[in-house]
Amino acid sequence: EAGMKREDIAKDFYIEDHALLYGLMGRYAEELCGKAGLQALEKGTILYGKERGLRMAMRAQRNGDELSQRNYLIYGEWSDPRGLCSSRTASMSPIYRTETLVCEWCRTWERYDLMRYGRIYCSHIDKSLVKGFNPENELDMDGSLSKGDPCCGFNWIGADYGDEASASADMEKKAKLSESNVRDFLYHTAHLYSALRRCFLLELGLSAAGSICGSAMKEYSELLGSDKAAAILSEADQDFLHI
Repeated sequence: EAGMKREDIAKDFYIEDHALLYGLMGRYAEELCGKAGLQALEKGTILYGKERGLRMAMRAQRNGDELSQRNYLIYGEWSDPRGLCSSRTASMSPIYRTETLVCEWCRTWERYDLMRYGRIYCSHIDKSLVKGFNPENELDMDGSLSKGDPCCGFNWIGADYGDEASASADMEKKAKLSESNVRDFLYHTAHLYSALRRCFLLELGLSAAGSICGSAMKEYSELLGSDKAAAILSEADQDFLHI
C-alpha cells in the first residue's frame, strides 16, 4: 500500500517541483550565508550532476555499452511527456548540436523570481552530467536561456551522426531503454535535495545547512503542498548511486 502511495504522489511531480526547490535552496543559502552560500550551491549542483551522470554510466556499463558521447545521449534519465520544453537539432555532423528553445525550468524560475539561482544551475548542470558519465567527454555550450540568450546551445563533442540511419538507430535504442533509464520527477527532486543538503552540510556546517534546508522545504510546502514536501524528504533518504 505504501508503494501505491508513492506512485500516486509521484504523478503530481514535474519540472516545476525540481526547479522551484532548487531556486528556494539557492535563495536561502544566499540569504543565510552570502557568497559562501552561493559557492556551496555551485558545488552542490556539480555534485548532483556528476552523480546523475555516474548512474547513467553504471547502466551503460551494465549493458556492455561504452561511455561515449552518443551513449550519454541514449542513457538520459529524464523525459518530458507533457511537452513543456522544446528543442531542435541544429546540426548532425561533424558535431551533433542541439538547441533548447523553450525551457520549463526557466519559466518556473521566472514565475517565482528565482532566475538568479537558475543561472548557477544552468552554468554547471549539463557539463557536470557529461563529466559524471565519462570525465574524458566534453560538452561545449554557447548560449543559455537563463542568461537571456535566444536558446541554450549544446555542442556534443565526439557525437557525430554522419547519416540519418545512425541517428534513428540511437533514437530507437533510447526509446527501448527508457523504461529502465528514466526516473520520475519525485526521484529527481529528492536527489537534488539530497545532493545540495550534503554539500551545504560539508561546506556551511550543521546549523546553517539545517536552516537553509528547513526554510526551503517550508516555503516549497506552502507553495506546492505539504504531502509533496513529505514525499521529497522520505525519498531523499536513499543511496542515489544505486541503480
